[in-house]
Amino acid sequence: MKPIVYFFGLISGNFVSFPQDHTAGIFKAAFKKVKTESQIILHHKDNLLYYSYMRRIDNRSVFGISLCLDCIYTDFNRLFEAFDAIFADAIKNGDLLTMDDRGRIAWTTLKLSSETVAVATYSRKLIERISISEQNTSELPPVDFSISINDCPELSLENDSAALLDATKRYCNVYIAKTHSEIERVTSFKHLLNLKDNIIVKTEKSLREEEKRCAELKAANLKLKAKQKNIIWVCVFGLVSAIMFVILYFKVINPSEVTRYETGEFIYYGPLKDKKPHGVGVAVYPVGDKDGRKYYIGNFSNGERQDTAAILFYQNGDYFYGTMAGDNWSEGLFYRCSDGTYFQGMFKNNEPYDGDWYDHKKAYGLVKGEMIY
Repeated sequence: MKPIVYFFGLISGNFVSFPQDHTAGIFKAAFKKVKTESQIILHHKDNLLYYSYMRRIDNRSVFGISLCLDCIYTDFNRLFEAFDAIFADAIKNGDLLTMDDRGRIAWTTLKLSSETVAVATYSRKLIERISISEQNTSELPPVDFSISINDCPELSLENDSAALLDATKRYCNVYIAKTHSEIERVTSFKHLLNLKDNIIVKTEKSLREEEKRCAELKAANLKLKAKQKNIIWVCVFGLVSAIMFVILYFKVINPSEVTRYETGEFIYYGPLKDKKPHGVGVAVYPVGDKDGRKYYIGNFSNGERQDTAAILFYQNGDYFYGTMAGDNWSEGLFYRCSDGTYFQGMFKNNEPYDGDWYDHKKAYGLVKGEMIY
């Protein structure tokens, strides 16, 4: 007779088996005899012998495989090893069983009938592993009715092989426990999981340290950027101040010829031509100037402000620096004090026309050297 392999078990307290036939009662009865983590329960019925391997997963879950033969398989150690190997394969492949990060085993399916490919593959592997032959089998004797069919001697795999074989021939039910139930491959899986957990812990610690380092570098970078931005503005204002000083000193304070002239629109200090401002000078506007101007420093041409480096300050803190032609802004930079923004580009009718607005605002504050956002 060709060996028949059954897969069965308890999944969260619910019985499952495949293939499904009259054997369900045999496996359910075997569950009642489960006492240790790993055992085989033999059941002799008519001319067939069922080797039911059961592995307890938890209080409500059991993994089972049963090998049905018409003879006695005498190599019990090899049989246990074959069953253990299938159990380990099922965990490794994850099609019937799985192992979580803590090494806990659980079913991955609710119905064995939905995993027919896996069941067929493991069944074939089991038969290949035990390699049934005349050397590892003996004839199955008829049922001995002088012994109760309910009797079930409890033996251990560590018992003498002759004792195990004798009990198998005489009793309808035999319980064989495996004292050392750990499977090397499953233990190895757990070791790898523990190793992985340690690696994850170390990696997470390293990531936290890197995140802290990145945050420190980011803060330092922000400080550097703010410092660079401040340096740029200091340089701009320094340049403007230097230009103003040179103009004021050489053209106004200590010129070769100084003239104070009231035009009605502003008070002018500088050279004249035909009674009109002409050359580099300073125009000081009255407090009530209709355009809010404060003073102009730069070149005049026949009374009009005309220069490539003109500076026009306003009473509200705004200023223009750049090219003026015909008393109008042409090209340059206009700074607006109210919001700290500035425009750089071309102007039309003294209004920004073609260029870019920049947002120059506070990046952060400092209190005793510490950044405050």
